[in-house]
Formats: sequence, structure tokens, C-alpha cells
Amino acid sequence: MKLSIRKINAVLQLRLKLIASNMSTLFTPIFAIAFVIVMKNLMPDVEIGEEGSPFSTGGFLLSFGLIFNIAIGGISMSSSPIAEEKEKNTLRVLMTSSVKGGEYFIGSMIPTLLILITANVLLIPASGMSFGEIPIPTYFIITSLATLISILIGYIIGIYAKNQGQATLISTPILIILTSTPVLRNFTENLGEVLNYTFVGVLAKLADSFSFSGDYQWNAIDTTVLLGWLVLTLGIFFYMYRKNGLDND
Repeated sequence: MKLSIRKINAVLQLRLKLIASNMSTLFTPIFAIAFVIVMKNLMPDVEIGEEGSPFSTGGFLLSFGLIFNIAIGGISMSSSPIAEEKEKNTLRVLMTSSVKGGEYFIGSMIPTLLILITANVLLIPASGMSFGEIPIPTYFIITSLATLISILIGYIIGIYAKNQGQATLISTPILIILTSTPVLRNFTENLGEVLNYTFVGVLAKLADSFSFSGDYQWNAIDTTVLLGWLVLTLGIFFYMYRKNGLDND
């Protein structure tokens, strides 16, 4: 299937205009950064081991912001627009104007991905941590892959749902599980081992290193887990797209 750069750019420009005209779509990344800044000013600034603290304030806030931005932002910012456009039949208009599904998804994904990646980076100074304390290449690759996987999950939900209400209903339990993963990992050792093989589990291990140890060793298992989830979500996405399309509802 040949994709047109011109049509991808047209969808991208349309998506940017829609985001600019409806700033509520930016609520999650803005809230994640704002919440971290507010909590930074409310919580005592301690480092690991200082005054008996088992974690650092900056690391704890950065881990919270990352999970919130990637898990909630990635899914909601990708599933809601598709469901809304299906509900208002604007998606059908796009599909009948010779824009292919691949062109629509790529043009729609780029702004969302760039916004969330930018928020991931801004969360570092917002949490009070310096860029020198973070392994930037590792941080960028892991958070970007996790963001991409989260966006794909949102697209899968958006393709399946017939309207925004159904998209919200489907995504809510998924968001609860994903955002609870860092806490659930500490409940039992066996459950923690299982959750470590999820993309949020890898993200939680990276976040934990900022909060508790200050050191993260990237390894083949975490790489395999992230790539495995990327392949899995891509496979489900293509299956759902081929089965349901975008304008067949």
C-alpha cells in the first residue's frame, strides 16, 4: 500500500488545528507536569537515605508523572479522537476523500507522539531532577517506545468502539490496571514477576531506579519485553483495522 506524504501532512495539519482549537486534548500531559510541579513544592525535598527516606522526592515525582503521562495520555489522546470522529461521521468524510487508513493513522499519531515525548522530557526538570542524573538515551528510548505502545492500544480501542462513551468504558479498566502496575508489582513477588513482562512494568522499573536506587541497567529482557509488546500491539492493530476498517461502523 503506497502512502502519500502530502495526504499524511494534510491529516497532520488538520490534527494540529483540532488540538489548537480544543486544548482539552492536552489535559493529561499538562496535568501530569502541573501536578508534579505542585507536589514538588509541597513535599519535602529529600534524597535516598536522607533522614531515613527510602526514596528521593524528585525520583518519586518523575515516576508518577511518567506513568500518568504515558499510560493515560497515550491511550486517551489516541482513542478519543477516533471515537469522536466516528460518532460525528467526520472520519467517514476523510475516508471518502481518498485518504487511506495508514495515512490517517500516521498523520494523527505524529502530533500525539511528539506532545507526549515532549512532556516526558519536561517532567525531568519539573520533578526537580537534573538531566545529568538521568541516563538520557535509555530514558528517551524506553519512554518513547512505551508511549508508542500506549498510543497503539488507544488506536485499537478507538477502532473497536462505536462512540466516545464506549471508548471510555473500554479504556477505563485498562487504564486502572496500567496505572496500578507500579503498586501491584510490590504486592507479591509472583505478581511482580508477571507484571515485569508488561511494557508498563519495564517503565515502572526505570521509574523505580529514579526513586530508590538512582541507577538503571538496561538489559536484554526489558528490550525484548518492549519490542514484544510493540509487535503484539501492532499485530492486533492491523488485525482490528483489516477486520473493522475505519468507516464500516
